[in-house]
Amino acid sequence: MNSHFTRRAFLATGLLAAQQPRPLIAGAAVVNITPALGSHIAGNMRFQIAEDVHDELHAKALVLDNGAARLAFVVCDSCAIAPEVIARAKSLIEKNTGISPERVLISATHTHSAPAAARLFQSEPDPSYLDFLSVRIADGVRRAVNRMQAARIGWGTGRADKLVFNRRYLLEPGGIPANPFGDAGEQVRTNPGIGNRKVLKVAGPVDPEVCLLAVQGTDGKPLCALGSFALHYVGGVPARVISADYFAVWSSGMQRRLNAGPDFVGMLANGCSGNINNVDVNGPSTPYAPFSKMREVAEALAAESERVWKQIQFRDWVELDSTFENVDLATRRPTSAEVEAAKKILPEDTNNVSDVRHVYAKETIQLQSYPARVAAPVQTFRIGDLGIATFPGEAFVELGLEVKQKSPFKPTFLIELANSYLGYIPTVEAHRQGGYETWRAKSSFLEVEAAPKLVEAALRGLQRLKR
Repeated sequence: MNSHFTRRAFLATGLLAAQQPRPLIAGAAVVNITPALGSHIAGNMRFQIAEDVHDELHAKALVLDNGAARLAFVVCDSCAIAPEVIARAKSLIEKNTGISPERVLISATHTHSAPAAARLFQSEPDPSYLDFLSVRIADGVRRAVNRMQAARIGWGTGRADKLVFNRRYLLEPGGIPANPFGDAGEQVRTNPGIGNRKVLKVAGPVDPEVCLLAVQGTDGKPLCALGSFALHYVGGVPARVISADYFAVWSSGMQRRLNAGPDFVGMLANGCSGNINNVDVNGPSTPYAPFSKMREVAEALAAESERVWKQIQFRDWVELDSTFENVDLATRRPTSAEVEAAKKILPEDTNNVSDVRHVYAKETIQLQSYPARVAAPVQTFRIGDLGIATFPGEAFVELGLEVKQKSPFKPTFLIELANSYLGYIPTVEAHRQGGYETWRAKSSFLEVEAAPKLVEAALRGLQRLKR
């Protein structure tokens, strides 16, 4: 009887040992994605040619593995990345690392001083740069895999209320000019200007939450900080100059503040910031030297991120999982009559028009070739008790706030411009109010009901991961 008990105890002990998870391992890496001078710079309605580089652009990768699942996160210093570029990068990643595309997140920061990696207004991407970008993104993940080591992980949140402002405002009657299509009934103006006396009130909220995923070695040495913050970009970059904007300054600031080694990787993703910027319309008009405001914003954000890091409880192992769903959405294509009307107002030379009516006339003509429906990827992740949800474009802040409020994971981080670029994702109410982000163009072409459908998909994914 004693021997039988002993055998059962031995078998149970062996079974428990077999079920013990392997310690978490993680790796992070950085690769350079700066283009050659002469590339088109995205982020403007007119195209600009890059003539100088202020700071190099990078793709930064983090890979996590708990023995049961392996996840990869990539954040690129880019305005927006075309879905075909991301698809090729994911294919290369799967080929060389075995990580399936559904478990890889690739996002853009939305710096407005980077080369075109998607068709944006009059900026056309260089096909050779797109090929280069796909390969370099995949290389970043391969390098991260090569650097994997035993690691510990944690997460936390803070606040940076003074850094974010909603950029859409309700104005007095007569304060909003007709939009580029001749419609004069809009209720909201985007970026009305500092000190505009016709401003009545702001048209939406902000999300000042600072989100931080922290990875360190078992010796406590910082390996990687993956942040998420809902701020469009800062700017202050001279024309024709390439820069990664405040995202890069935050990364170097985190490395310095954490006293991390040269292999530390700081990667700041953009939250839901389609209608958020760093301009206080009701504040003073303060002049800034080039690059100075981005440094100011980045240092303030890094200081709060450092505070969050120091309060994080690190874990040796966490559950890792993900979901991926393509949401079928309609597009807002112009009618044949609208296309003909657009053709009539264009000048003979349409290479680089400056009049905003002509810009949108060109957009109208180009959108006639867009498909009637598109697949909009929504990806969710579980890292222990942390949830992460993504949107495939410039999502309005309201989308992120709703997901955070309804998510079964507390906290939940948001990452936009992820796995595709499908333009702005305004709320249904914003479409009714009008404003730049709703004007039909390559930057805004999804159906009016896109936002609630994408929010529902994100919540579906998070609920699946919670079960």
